[in-house]
Amino acid sequence: SVNKTFLDVDSLEKLTTDTNPDPELYSMTISKSIDTGQPLLVIFSTPAYCLTSTCGPQLDVVKKIKEQYKPGMNFIHVEVYDNPVEIRGDFSKARQSPVFTEWNLKTEPWTFIVDRKGMIFAKFEGYVTSEELTNVITEVLR
Repeated sequence: SVNKTFLDVDSLEKLTTDTNPDPELYSMTISKSIDTGQPLLVIFSTPAYCLTSTCGPQLDVVKKIKEQYKPGMNFIHVEVYDNPVEIRGDFSKARQSPVFTEWNLKTEPWTFIVDRKGMIFAKFEGYVTSEELTNVITEVLR
């Protein structure tokens, strides 16, 4: 998958509806991450437009966990919508991210842990605690 990164846009607002975005989550494509041979955590969420109100909190959990594991693991956030700036509350303008569609996702948030070989090691629909994620990350890093 080739998701947009901050190199593809002139501001992070065009990549995410997160009000406090972490630029590192938008620095690499999923494809490039897999090529590094490091495990990957990828989260698909739309913090501002989440139907379940769990996307923002879930992304915050991921941002905190990233700090513990980032030297040996990649972290990526993919916004559900490809055009977050254009939407501004008018969902008739919304376009789903091609990567969200490619992964055949119908709901959000989704968090995936991908192993060093590029295989999905674990997946979580909805909110998942930092403890649950940490346990899986510890396993995938072994």
